[in-house]
Amino acid sequence: MFFEKYIKDPLQFAWSDPKKIFVGGVFQLISIGGIISGLVIMFASLIPSLMDIAPELALFASLGGVLLGFIVAMIGVVFTAFIHGYYMKVIENTLEGSFELPEWENFKELLTKGAYLFLGIFILHVIFGIISVIVTAPFVILLMVTDTRANLLFFNMFVNLMSFVLSVIEALYITLATINFVDKKEFMGFFDLKEVVSKISIEYVFVLVAVALVSILVVIPVIIILLIPVLIGIFTQNVFLMIAIALIVLAMPFLQMFLTVFGYRSYSNYFLSKKESIMEENTDFENNE
Repeated sequence: MFFEKYIKDPLQFAWSDPKKIFVGGVFQLISIGGIISGLVIMFASLIPSLMDIAPELALFASLGGVLLGFIVAMIGVVFTAFIHGYYMKVIENTLEGSFELPEWENFKELLTKGAYLFLGIFILHVIFGIISVIVTAPFVILLMVTDTRANLLFFNMFVNLMSFVLSVIEALYITLATINFVDKKEFMGFFDLKEVVSKISIEYVFVLVAVALVSILVVIPVIIILLIPVLIGIFTQNVFLMIAIALIVLAMPFLQMFLTVFGYRSYSNYFLSKKESIMEENTDFENNE
């Protein structure tokens, strides 16, 4: 039952229409390429001003370059929103009992949904970051006051342990909070602590571990296959090596798209199962009363 619901079904779902995954991979390429290219353009345009090269022209060149870089980066951000909006549709389809990958359509809706999803996840990351600072701040102050080797060792151990614990809690919470947001169709669904925490269980931890292990098992053979031309290129020509490396870079967004859809399908299956289980328990409780 576990394998069928959280591994087999999500893998079949993600592979049910390779064309849609391919479109998502192309969007991933545009997103990553746009953001990186935009940042590079903005940084490069500031070099003449920073190095005081041709001061009379540097200011105009810098402003023009920063503007161009910003526009290119924003194109990447827009495509990132499209992708996040598509992930929301994947979750919606799963919660509605559909086995079909959503269509790449109504891009205005995808943009809006993706923006809300990105904003919600970003705010949660900020909140967990603030919690981390609050938890470690007293120990930082103690270390500054005492400044001994023993305290430094204890501080490093404590910070590493707390970072690990908070990272686990963050991963457990944010994934379910994202699905809860989609299910409730309300932005505050991200912050419905009681609702989200009620769905965390040992089974959920096993689902997260299973998705991670399957993702690794999928990535490893793909990497090995893609490394073969790289190894050939090392012993032949540099041009062939560059082409092989480029193929690896280009393949990663498509693989990421497939695995992310697989993951959200698996998590949504769990959320739906847990939601139905809680509803049944509440119904039985009301009947007993």
